[in-house]
Amino acid sequence: MGKSNQYPTEILYGVMVSEGKSGDYQVKDGQKLHPWRIGKHTKGKVVGPGQIFLTEQNQKVVLIKTAPLAFKNRHDYQPMGRFTSETMVVPADFQE
Repeated sequence: MGKSNQYPTEILYGVMVSEGKSGDYQVKDGQKLHPWRIGKHTKGKVVGPGQIFLTEQNQKVVLIKTAPLAFKNRHDYQPMGRFTSETMVVPADFQE
C-alpha cells in the first residue's frame, strides 16, 4: 500500500446461505460462486473459508476463498458489509 488514504483490499468469493429449521446454515439452491470485496468501511477481519459475512443488504454469505485485489481495481467488485464471528463447514460442492 503506497498512499495513506488506501486500505487493504481482497476479493472474497462466497455463496449465499440461509438458516435451516435447526438453526444451521445451508447454501441456497442453485447458488454459484460470487465475488465481493473488502470495502473502506468493512467491519471485522477475514478469518478464512467457512466464515459467514454480510453483504451491504445484510444477506448472509459463506466465504469459500479469497484472492488478492489491486487497490486500483477495487471498483470492479461489489463491497461487502461486515464479517461475523459465525462459521460453517465449506460445502463439498465448493471445496477445492
